Amino acid sequence: MGLFQNLFSGKSGPSDHRIRRAIKQATQPHGDQSIRLSAMERLADWRTSESAAGLLRRFAIQVPQASMDQDEKQYAMGLLAKMGAVAVEPIIHYLKTEPEITWPVRALREILPPEEFLSRTKDLLAEMSSIYTRWPEAKVVIIQHLSDEGFLLMRPIVLRYLEDEDDDVCIAAVDYLARNGDEEIREKLIETFLAYESRPRVRGRILDVFCDLEWPVKGYRKKVEEAISEPFYLTSRGTIKRRTAGQAH
Repeated sequence: MGLFQNLFSGKSGPSDHRIRRAIKQATQPHGDQSIRLSAMERLADWRTSESAAGLLRRFAIQVPQASMDQDEKQYAMGLLAKMGAVAVEPIIHYLKTEPEITWPVRALREILPPEEFLSRTKDLLAEMSSIYTRWPEAKVVIIQHLSDEGFLLMRPIVLRYLEDEDDDVCIAAVDYLARNGDEEIREKLIETFLAYESRPRVRGRILDVFCDLEWPVKGYRKKVEEAISEPFYLTSRGTIKRRTAGQAH
């Protein structure tokens, strides 16, 4: 009866049972690699949102051999990219809910035109900035994949992440903003440095940025001078330098 129901019901695509079976095979970390690869290929060939979501589950597990794991995840990324538009919404959902998102972000970047990728990641970061997530590393990966060409659009969103409670997220925001920074960004980073007395990693990264870019601390010299500590020091020109080993004070 099931066969005739499928023939005349107009339902296309694999059954839920076939998808579940393929997901189970694709996510067996100690199983045979050929079985995992075959299951991943079936999920991609079915080209449904459910099968795309199933293929994404491969990124949530790790096989014992690190090189094999990376090769398989790269292969899964390529399969997702070939699925095209049908994989977009499952990927977006995955980015919101999972920690290991480097490969899914790359797949999304391959599927979407640059302008649409920028727009979707902007909306995603805006949403993630205002909700609690157990996986702050996902924010880091998304910020790291932002293009400099989209800076003007992303700037107000990334500025919010200077206030994130996670140091790695804040540092990712510092790096992105500094690469494209202007006077307003320079001042904002100094203010962030001064405000984060209890966050030495963020402070250290901001000082590194000022060293690399040779940005002056004009307007904040006295406050920075009081807050700065070794191995960093302030020059007579008001720029920050890092003291090398053995260098006299």
